[in-house]
Amino acid sequence: MSRQGMQVKALLSMGILVGIGAVSTLAAWTGTATATSTVSAATVALGVGKTATDSPTYTVPLSGSAWYPGMSQSAVVVVKNSSSIAVTYTISGSTTETGGGKLGNALNVVVTDGAIAGSAPNAICEGTPLLSKGATQPFPTAQPRPSLAPGASETLCVQYSLPTSAANTLQGNSTTVKLTFTASVGS
Repeated sequence: MSRQGMQVKALLSMGILVGIGAVSTLAAWTGTATATSTVSAATVALGVGKTATDSPTYTVPLSGSAWYPGMSQSAVVVVKNSSSIAVTYTISGSTTETGGGKLGNALNVVVTDGAIAGSAPNAICEGTPLLSKGATQPFPTAQPRPSLAPGASETLCVQYSLPTSAANTLQGNSTTVKLTFTASVGS
């Protein structure tokens, strides 16, 4: 091979080496940015009681024994939003009969946004009825209530009455009346 051919090969070889070296030493400047979020789930809870508590259960303080036709008793129930967010809630009711009787079916049950008027055995609830079950009628579907802010409460009045027309066969019967307050958010 001629000297000139050798020089061309050497130059080409250097070009390849320089080219590879140039590629491997190319510098690129970069910048990055990051967006992060921390997501925490809300808590949804209601409390019930004589005062604004966080307890999920409450026994309404009514005299449960020796009921007779024409008797009426009322009690205050406070519903508190123990959630970390505002919630709407519903009120629903049910009765569970003990034995073969139908005392729960015979009772009138009314939940209002008012106060108690009078005293047992003739105490009644004033205010607007929010949930009402008539004698011989089932409870209606759950009734919606407006939104409660976290920590806010709503004072309700609950009235139970046994109509003067209650059947004689109800003597000695018993029932459990259950009011359920259900908070919900989302769909």
